[in-house]
Parts: sequence; structure tokens; C-alpha cells
Amino acid sequence: MPAADTLDSAFLGAMLLSPQRRDDRAVRDLLCADVTPGALCLLDLEKDSLVGASMVRRLVGWIGRDPLRLAEAVMRDGRPVDCAFDATAAHSRQAIGVRFARHRHGILVTWSDAVPQTETTSRLKDAERRAESAEARLVDSFIASPDPFALFDREDRLVLCNEAWIEIFGLQELDAVIGRRFAELMEASGRNDSTSVSRDYARWRQETRISEQDDTYEIDLPDGRSFSMRERRTREGGQVCIGSEVTEIIRQREVLHRALESINIRVAIFDPNDRLVVWNRAYGQVIGEDLLQPGITFEACARSASAKADVVTTFDGREIDIEERLELHRQKREALLFERWYDSGAVSMMSETRTPDGWIIIAGTTITELKAKEAVLRARVAELDSARADAERHAAELAVVTEQLTVEKERAEAASRTKSRFLANMSHELRTPLNAILGFSEILKLQAFGPLGADRYREYAEDIHSSGGHLLSLINDILDMSKVEAGKYSLVIEDVLLAEVIDRAVRMMRGRVTEGELHLDVVPVDPNLTLRIDPRAIKQVLINLLANAIKFTPAGGHVELSAEEEPDAVVITVRDTGIGIDPKEIPRLMRPFEQDRASGGQGTGLGLPLSNALIGLHGGTLTVDSRPGAGTRVTIRLPRD
Repeated sequence: MPAADTLDSAFLGAMLLSPQRRDDRAVRDLLCADVTPGALCLLDLEKDSLVGASMVRRLVGWIGRDPLRLAEAVMRDGRPVDCAFDATAAHSRQAIGVRFARHRHGILVTWSDAVPQTETTSRLKDAERRAESAEARLVDSFIASPDPFALFDREDRLVLCNEAWIEIFGLQELDAVIGRRFAELMEASGRNDSTSVSRDYARWRQETRISEQDDTYEIDLPDGRSFSMRERRTREGGQVCIGSEVTEIIRQREVLHRALESINIRVAIFDPNDRLVVWNRAYGQVIGEDLLQPGITFEACARSASAKADVVTTFDGREIDIEERLELHRQKREALLFERWYDSGAVSMMSETRTPDGWIIIAGTTITELKAKEAVLRARVAELDSARADAERHAAELAVVTEQLTVEKERAEAASRTKSRFLANMSHELRTPLNAILGFSEILKLQAFGPLGADRYREYAEDIHSSGGHLLSLINDILDMSKVEAGKYSLVIEDVLLAEVIDRAVRMMRGRVTEGELHLDVVPVDPNLTLRIDPRAIKQVLINLLANAIKFTPAGGHVELSAEEEPDAVVITVRDTGIGIDPKEIPRLMRPFEQDRASGGQGTGLGLPLSNALIGLHGGTLTVDSRPGAGTRVTIRLPRD
């Protein structure tokens, strides 16, 4: 054992002296090598002033004898030397003795109480008698207590118990059970009792000893009494069992449970530590009956309720998630009110009320009918407000509308007559000679009757044929638009492979893409994708959209055509990186003969309106998304059926 440990074990205090010898081996000085805190307190000195210092003069003043001779005698003979200590040096009135003893590291000086041994023995016996008396009173208190009590040693043998503990387990008298192991006692209890009380209690006790949990166990006796048992480990490794009767508490709890089950609302009560204490079946159906048990936390219950996918929780009219719900709970407000909206249409209201002493009461009730009536009332109020506003507006505008209708009627009739005459003339006067021009230019272009001579003649013939074809296409667009507006356009519906329609439209536009120095990307389409459409009309729509994209995209730009399948429709998209369109202009451009002002008035203004009308005849939709400088995206949705 180190010197410091030896010194610290002294009664009042100790000091280790290191002898310093002369050449003749005689002790010439005694240096302080170490000193215990008890000695420092006794001498009222600091350790720094003693360690390493000569102690000869101090010892002479304390013991009145030559310490060097004492040290020589102790070192020579090996026997300790006792002497008196001047108590005034220690500022103490008690008698103190000093002993000089040989130590492997030098001389060990110890201070001890010099009270006579008989007086010390008397004090010890008196203290023992008082301790025995106190222990007897304590044991008598435990034995007389109506609450069960038992103490087991580290080997699980019964050391002490009272009659209440013996009675619970139906054991023999007190003297017959002391010293027996717990397992033996429970086995004996099981033989005397047909119930499984002792067996279940033993299993619970073993589990708590392994897990070292501080928990309670309730025992129900055949006579109707109930006890709450608690086990704790002692510092010596034993086990102490303390119980208390909870019969009345359990009875009140059962009354409370029956009361909660009899009301048609969901109720749960949590203690100030957020632990569940009591609840009814209606609350268990919301949270999950398998999850609920006494002591479960509020957060676990809230998270279980929020995990249901068919319900949304709202607070102050807005939807909240579980984290916000828990944050509101942590704010410890006196009252909170939530609504839970189910996919089935049911609505429930949940309130959270906090009592002054921190208990939390959760109550919920169904308010589906109330919410339905509230919604009907709001709808009726809104309808009345809207009807009143409409009536006031209509009354003010009636005269103006009547006049405008008269003017518009006359204007529409005049426009209709003009359009009819124009279309009749165009059909006969323009298409007939145009067909001849196209035919003759085709013969010249192909040099069917021999070479034309100079190559420029052939180029002129190609230009004439191209211009004639464009003019004929324009005339056909105007006629088709007129038929659509008049409701006389008839679709020829058939089952068509969408990939073939796209391929024919793309082939017709390849030349214009090359002339415009553009990149045309066609995303491959499922070759087996079939639609019931008018192939001519859909091809015309694709040509119109591709023509617009090519026309308004600068050289080096990109045009993309793609098609995607959806569960109930097919989506065709034409994108470009062109000059784009102001979103405010898009509704106007959907009307016939309207042109984009930003493009300088290019085109006839029929491509988008005609395409939109043809898609509408198929039961589909056409939408345009664009911004100036950001290109344009046209999306077509065609139903599968």
C-alpha cells in the first residue's frame, strides 16, 4: 500500500518523517515526507509549510522530548514509542497521544485520542445499546404496519418481513419463513393457493431484478383486496419489498372507467409528466387499442393518431402536421381546439385542456352533422350575396346590353353574308385555276415532255409549284375553319397508329427544317400505340404546330415533338426555342385571323385557331405556354376512347 494510503488511514492524523543521517549513520535531522489531512487539521497548518521541512524543533515543542533520540531508538529496536502531545499546540482541549513507529519509508508519527480505553469502551457499548433499541423500534414498526414489507439479503434469503406480507402469499407464521429463499417461499405459496398470484409475482420480480427497473406490480387477492408492490435493491445487494393497499383507488378507477365508457365522447387523461393514466374505448379506437397502456407518453399517442392516412388535423382553420401539433402541446396552453377531417367525410373535434396542477384532459366528439349544416348555411349565404350582386349588376346593365345585342346582331349578320360570298367565290374562282397552275408547274418541274433548257427554268417551275401549294393550303385552311365554325366539319374516325401520323407530318416538314437551319428532335413513340382519331385532321394539326415552331425559331434553334401516354389520354407536345409569345396575347391568337404583333404579322392567323378547333372536335384540349424570348410549348391532350 502506498505511503499516502497508509497515512490517510490514521485515527486522528499522521505524518511520515524521513530520517537524514550523518556519515556515522546517526540521525541528524527529520524531514516531513508526507502528512494526512487529519494531521493538518489537528495542527492547524498548511501542507506546503510542512512537506520537505525539518520537523525537529516542531516536535520538541509538541512532545517535549528529543525526537532524534526517539527516532534512533525506534529505528534500532523496531518497537513503537508512545508519548504525550501538547494539546495547546493543536488548539484542542482533548487528550492526544503520539506514537513513533518504524515504517518502511522512515518514521511514522500518529496522533490519536488519548481518552482511556475503559471510557471508549463504555461509549461504544452505550452507542450499541442505542442502535439496538432504534433497530428494535424500527423492526416493530415494520412488523406492526398494515402495509406488507419484506427484506431479502444478497443471496435472496428472507431477513425480515411482517404479518401483512405473509398473509398476502398465504405463508406460515413468521418464525417458519425467516431465512428461506424467495423461490422456496413462492413455491410454498403456490401449493397453498390455487391462483397464479405467487407465480406471476415471482416472474415480474425476476424481470425487474434483471432490468433494474423501478416499477410496481398489483396483486389482487381472493377477498377483493388489491395491493401495489414495489421492489428495490439495497446497497448490500439485497432486495426490499414494500407494498400498499390500493383497493379503494382501484375501485374509484373502475367507477371512473365505467363513467367514461358510458359517455359518447373520446376521453383520455394524462398526468403532469405526459403519461397516460385513464382512457375509454372510444379514444382507444382513434389511437389504436393495441398501443394504449398506462404510462404511455402523450407524444406516442399523438404520433399514432397522425399516422393514419385517411385523416387531416386542422388548427385555427389550417392544416397542421404532427410536429406542429406537438409544439402546440409543449406550449402548455390552458385550452387547445383541433378538428380532424376524415376521407369518409366525418369530422371530429378534439379539445386539450390543462388543469392548474398540470393534468391534461383530451376530449373528442363527432361534429360531422354540425359541419354539414354549417357548410349548407355558408353556401346559402354566399348564394344570396351572389344573387343580390348579380341582380344589381343586371339591372344597371340591362339597357346597355340590349343596345349592344342589337348592334352585334346586325354586325354578325353582315359578316356572315360577307363570309358566305367570299367562300363561294374562293371555292370556284381560286381553286379551279390554282389546280391548273399546280398541274402545269408539276409537269415543268418533272420535265415530263423533255428538258427545259436552262436550270433556272426548272427552279422557277419549282417555286411556282411551291407557292401554289401554299396558296391551296391556305384556301383549304380557310374553308376548314369556316366548316368548323358552321358546325359542318365531319371527322372520319378510325383506329390509327399514332407513330405513323407523326412520321407523315414530320416528313412533310423536314425540308423546311433544313432550310431554316434548325434541329428537329422527334422523341420515339410506342409503335403499337393506337388512337381513334381522324388521321387527316391530326396530321394537319401537327403540320400547323411544326410550321409555327419553324417559322418563329431563329437559325440554330431546336424544335422537339414528343408523345406520352397517360392512363386516360395521350399527350402530344411541340416545343421550340423561338421568340416566344406574350402570355397576355395567347387568348387573342386563338381567334381566327389574329396575328402575333411581336412577330411582325407573319402568317395568316389560322394555324392555332384551326388546330384548337380540330382537337376540340376530338374531345381533346390544346394549351399554349410561352414567354417572350423563352420559346413556346404547345400541349395536345387526346382521350384514348
